[in-house]
Amino acid sequence: MDSFFLLSVALAIAASLSLNVGKGVQKWKVRVLGAGRLAFTPPHRRDLAIWAAGVGLTTVASVLYSLALKFSDKPSIVSSLNGVGLIGLVLFAWAVLREPIGQKELGGAGCVLAGAFVVGYFDTPIGHAQEYSLHGFALGALGVVAVFGPLVLFSVRTRRMHGFTFGALAGVLIGMGMLLGDIALLRAGNDFFAQLRYPYPYAAVGIGTIALAFTQVAFWRSTAMVVVPTVSSFMILAPIAFEYLTFGTLLAPLQYAAVAVIIGGVVLLTTGEANGRSAEVAGQ
Repeated sequence: MDSFFLLSVALAIAASLSLNVGKGVQKWKVRVLGAGRLAFTPPHRRDLAIWAAGVGLTTVASVLYSLALKFSDKPSIVSSLNGVGLIGLVLFAWAVLREPIGQKELGGAGCVLAGAFVVGYFDTPIGHAQEYSLHGFALGALGVVAVFGPLVLFSVRTRRMHGFTFGALAGVLIGMGMLLGDIALLRAGNDFFAQLRYPYPYAAVGIGTIALAFTQVAFWRSTAMVVVPTVSSFMILAPIAFEYLTFGTLLAPLQYAAVAVIIGGVVLLTTGEANGRSAEVAGQ
């Protein structure tokens, strides 16, 4: 691994910690949004400031992710390291949110971390100039609408799979935003500031804002240990699919096996007995 790749890994891990802990902070004080205008007055104002700090951490994460993309040739590698931030989330959920952490949750987090490590460690540089297809990206976007449209309607009407549905949608949108950020850097010749001349980074910010809103919806009826791993995992999976559709890039077979391990980790994280109990409390 060369120095540029190591720098990309370090930036991606820092971004992952900032994103995951930031979302944990948002979950901590998300109920303040239900106060409406009163959120700007005591005693709600302090909770609103804490929630805003969580949003600030996720904003910092987006900048760090953009920098990480500058030193890597695959968005999927950068996004895969998002699983590392689950360490920060697990500690935050246990220490601050007082959410119970059982063996399934710890095992699931371990699977995500192990899978993310394998995906990153066995990466090989592309070694040629990258070209992209916006038609492929648009096709992927249509697929997202086709899958999540009915799923969102089902979740809203039945109040089931709420945290998973909106968390997964938020993760997919963040992943799409990362691909747009990579396209912007390619158009700008890998110049971090020159990319601002193109519409892609602004589209990425818009998509990220929508993802933030969906994350808050997921937090309203579910726990951080359900929502955030789901967001993180789909943020890992979405760039892999969109990278193939947009750049025609394939990963090594072992990396795809690691992705399957990540998915298994998500299942453990979102179906653990501890999460089942705390999710019931969150939905009340």
